Amino acid sequence: MKAIFLFFILLFSYCSNATFKKATDFYDNQQYQQAFNEFYKLAKIGHKPSQFNLGVMYLEGTGTEQDIQKAYAWVKLSDENKGQEKQFIEEIKGYLKTDGALAESEETFVLLRSQYGSEAILENYQPVLSNENLADKNVAKAIKTSDPGYPISANLKGVEGWVLLNFNLSPSGIPTDIRLIDEYPEKKYFSKPVLKAVRKWKFDNDGAKLSKVYAYKFDFKLGDGKYERLTKLKAKAIKGDAASQYLYGRYGSFDMDANKNFNSTLWYFEAARNGVVNAQHEVGESLLKGKGCKADMDKAVSWFTIAAANGYAPSTYELSKLSLEAGNTEQGLSLMTQALEASDNKLAYEILNYIYESKLVGVDPALMLAKLDMLMGTKSKKPAHIYNLYSRAYELKQDYARAVEYQHKAIDAWHSYGEENIPESLLSKLEELKSKLVRT
Repeated sequence: MKAIFLFFILLFSYCSNATFKKATDFYDNQQYQQAFNEFYKLAKIGHKPSQFNLGVMYLEGTGTEQDIQKAYAWVKLSDENKGQEKQFIEEIKGYLKTDGALAESEETFVLLRSQYGSEAILENYQPVLSNENLADKNVAKAIKTSDPGYPISANLKGVEGWVLLNFNLSPSGIPTDIRLIDEYPEKKYFSKPVLKAVRKWKFDNDGAKLSKVYAYKFDFKLGDGKYERLTKLKAKAIKGDAASQYLYGRYGSFDMDANKNFNSTLWYFEAARNGVVNAQHEVGESLLKGKGCKADMDKAVSWFTIAAANGYAPSTYELSKLSLEAGNTEQGLSLMTQALEASDNKLAYEILNYIYESKLVGVDPALMLAKLDMLMGTKSKKPAHIYNLYSRAYELKQDYARAVEYQHKAIDAWHSYGEENIPESLLSKLEELKSKLVRT
């Protein structure tokens, strides 16, 4: 049985699947209980190799009590009428001593198929796809620009790509707290000139909250038909490679050969059901927002829960917000703290900004300050709003002297970037903090 199990490890180890790799590592290190638990997580969302390995572990009695009936049912479910494991299934049958035991094993298989078979997974988790993608309401409109220029190295190689930035805006539309979120290709052809140029830009500010995070995408196209194609990635995705399915979902909209109605959610779902944790989160986001599919809160929560159980902090954060919105404050704060503790700069900023904007109380200010120090260490371009976040953290810590100090820093930063219209909300907040300082 061990030889068969190892064959499946080799066959699927190339898959970019953190949970499956973690499970196989546990198995290799003879940590069978942990391996069993990880395989079980994936088996429940229809991951066929995990279903097979779960069956083998039931047969061996590794990580769980030996159960021949469950071994038969899980292995048969992993094959699901394809006939590839017919000989192995017949071998397991030989361990079933009576006709009654075989009948019970078949009943177990039917039950498992109704819960975790291909049709059940599609019904319970698959998004209902549509061609309607919601426009990002936080996309900023540039009104004053400077050309970042086309990098010579990318031009000579015929490489096209894009850069996605997030930032805040002053009342006059000056970008602050500029952060690189994503780029394609991931060789840093374009990010350096973009970050240098955007500091001089101005954007149309619609008067929204100063804590609002905006996005802007810079496209680099050569115009002569030369570009780095995604055909190889797409071919691997079509063949079922989970990592390629996720990456094509992420970058496929840039494929000039793709259908104009490219739907990233379709590819994310294929990767998600094959165990790619990032894709599981993306499917949850699509279902939550109705992006490329019909909005479905129940399915969204299911995918967030699966990804969070696999240790993906952004999904934990989404569940924390949903818990808080539902009035479950204790659970929401616990999940938010867990998400904030993860080593993820982009997520840390999102969480800290949410705490600031919602005036949330209950997250440890010391943890907030540690994450803010980490963000400042990444050299966020033109920091301003981040000083507001510092001020809020110190206020929650009841260190009003430092809160006043950082509120001053936020205002001074905007002045230094050329902003003349400091919002009354910041000035009044400064006075409020000063009065708290006097009382202490």
